[in-house]
Amino acid sequence: MQSIYFKTAWRNLWKKKFYTGINLLGLSIASAAFLLLICYVTFERSYENFHQQANNIYRVTLNLYKGSEFVVTDCETHPPLAAALKNQMPEVRDVVRIQNLGTSELKGTDKPLLSSKAFAADPSVFSIFSYHLLKGNPLTALAAPNQVVITESMAKKLYGNANVIGKSLLLNGTPTAITGVLENVPANTHLRFDLLLSFPTLVEKGFDLNSWDGNNNYTYLLMQPNTNLAQFNSKLKAFSLNQKQIHDRIFTAEPITDIHLYSHKTFEPDVNGNAKTVNYLFLIAILILVIGSANYINLTTARSGEKQKESGIRRILGSTRTGLAGLFFTESFIINLLAIAGALILVKLATPLYASIAGYDTAHTLFRSHAFWIALILLFVLNNVLSGLYPAFVLSKVKAVVVTQRSFTSALQGNLLRKTLVVAQFAIAIIVFTSSVIIYQQLYFVKHQQLGMNINQVLTIKGPDLTGNDSLNDLRTQVFKNELAKIPGVAAVSMTNSLPGLPLSSLSTQTGVRRWEETRSPGYNYYLYSFDADFIPLLDMQMAAGENFVKGLDNKGKVIINETACSRLGFASAASAIGRKIRANGQEKTVAGVVKDYHQQSLKEAHLPMIHWFSNGNPGFFALKLQSADMPKILAHVQQAWASSFADHVFDYAFLDDTFNQQYKEDVQFGKMINLFAALTLLITCLGLLGLTTFNTARRTREIGVRKVLGASAQSIVTLLSKDFLQLILIAIVIAIPASWLAMNKWLQNFTYKIHISWWVFAFTGILTIALALLTISLQSIKAAMANPAKSLKTE
Repeated sequence: MQSIYFKTAWRNLWKKKFYTGINLLGLSIASAAFLLLICYVTFERSYENFHQQANNIYRVTLNLYKGSEFVVTDCETHPPLAAALKNQMPEVRDVVRIQNLGTSELKGTDKPLLSSKAFAADPSVFSIFSYHLLKGNPLTALAAPNQVVITESMAKKLYGNANVIGKSLLLNGTPTAITGVLENVPANTHLRFDLLLSFPTLVEKGFDLNSWDGNNNYTYLLMQPNTNLAQFNSKLKAFSLNQKQIHDRIFTAEPITDIHLYSHKTFEPDVNGNAKTVNYLFLIAILILVIGSANYINLTTARSGEKQKESGIRRILGSTRTGLAGLFFTESFIINLLAIAGALILVKLATPLYASIAGYDTAHTLFRSHAFWIALILLFVLNNVLSGLYPAFVLSKVKAVVVTQRSFTSALQGNLLRKTLVVAQFAIAIIVFTSSVIIYQQLYFVKHQQLGMNINQVLTIKGPDLTGNDSLNDLRTQVFKNELAKIPGVAAVSMTNSLPGLPLSSLSTQTGVRRWEETRSPGYNYYLYSFDADFIPLLDMQMAAGENFVKGLDNKGKVIINETACSRLGFASAASAIGRKIRANGQEKTVAGVVKDYHQQSLKEAHLPMIHWFSNGNPGFFALKLQSADMPKILAHVQQAWASSFADHVFDYAFLDDTFNQQYKEDVQFGKMINLFAALTLLITCLGLLGLTTFNTARRTREIGVRKVLGASAQSIVTLLSKDFLQLILIAIVIAIPASWLAMNKWLQNFTYKIHISWWVFAFTGILTIALALLTISLQSIKAAMANPAKSLKTE
């Protein structure tokens, strides 16, 4: 019996190749899109799950207040906090401190290289987290000063295939010993590192583990199983209020599995994802699948008049309703099986594009992913349920007597369903398409918005990590700066400890900044930024009051603050702050100038309170303002100057606008994904519309012939065949406008500075959708309108 079902179903599908092709193509594209999106969503939601104790690991964060007013939340905390919590909180089984070392220079046996993923950690990092040491003892690998553990990929970069245990590694000029080799850290973690330095090394370098003044390390807790987080955070609040060393600060704990999607605090070690974005993409995955299945349902029920006759004959010949349902369900099974095969081919072809959009390489891992194959099985089952259940149920209800009737009614009975599905399809397509336009607008806005500075045509070079005589090092960097200034095409050169757009971890922070006459700090976080006298003019920053640092003079006792810092320090105006003394970094400083606010971070953030002081030696970066378009020639001269001054250090350069725009990496990826899947949604929807138009035109062949004989024009025939679909599309537009506005308005809340959604966006997407629909409809309606009526009537 089953073989008869398959043979009959296959014969029916082959007989109607056009409709089978439409269904197969639509379902294949929808299934491939669904698989890719689900794999992306699954990956984003899998962060930290590889840790065996992930459900019991928490990170402590620091909430800063000014009196009762909340100011900001930092994810970096104080060094003594870890030991205090372990000693005083019975819920805490173990603790580990991790500190971001920033970009570090490493030198093994070959040329030096840079690592932007270097951290320092306590030895307990291996007992709390599930990092697998391939070589070395996890109990002792980070127990003593000047010990490092590196990943296997870093070991290969530094030493090739040699055994690295015990070998010496220069880390920022400091000799260290390699005591362990770690399996490469998975991509789905917020702590992506390739080197761990022992925490005792920081102590030897003067890091005070007992100081509550600075907050510069991450604190992770391994909690007792089934700890109540709300109750523990209440205890943390009481603990915070009882600490005499701190004030206006409250500690809270957050699950490590929530960090990637839900934590967007200052000093995050990596750019985190966004739960709203992931949920939106998950919804799109479901909707695309619904659109593909809706095409199948629409075309199958539209052709139900043909199917009814076949069903009636089979009922006369003794088929049961179950048998008929099985036959039609088999047709759906074959279509979906072929669609899955087509989807796998499309996924394989699309993996390079998907990898570039998603931000990580999937070409070698996608088909090995358990999530992928689970999604594939669920997709096949879901497709069969969505696209096969309703047609099988409707068509199996036909009674034997229907075969004696001249016309059949189930096509009319399914008319409401088809109209509903068409409206739903186009509404979904318009929502996704409108979202893609608004996302593009916002990303264009943030990339072209005035930042309070000019970051274009600025080349930046990572400064060398120099050790030894400070005076000699200052002289070396000054000589290099002078050589850069001589290069044709270089308009200005400056030295700075950080750059706009870099993570806040590249800056020092202070909460104790206050006016000199005050006895207590307001409790705000201030960000400390040092550079020379050329930095402000190089970036075209504007002074609100006072003056810039002066070349050739002693600027050590001066600071320049920005307008936000000026306001938070309580000065009535920028002019009133000039000459006033403040306490910053434990020192007395005089405010020499107030610079207008500029965006140190992305436009997702408000202006930060910045304290700038003078430094003209051993910088973190050199910044070069270029006035020539001949970049290769300038770079060659710069590299030559570097080789003359710092041949034993890594030459690493970037352009400042690229560095700054890296902050929008997640949003750009989201925008690319929305653009891609908006196009696919429209394509699938138009495929379904083409199938329905073709069937509708064929069904009305005789009517069209009669109308043409009676004098109807081609234009009126096209209008006749188009108007019903256009009415449905207009309804879809009315539904899509408020839905897309609400969705995008919610997404825009991620940005402090954002566009206002304009009416023309909805007009544009609506008109374009109607144009695409008309083009699709006209492929068949014009052909039918131009056909010979005698031939049309002959078919009847």
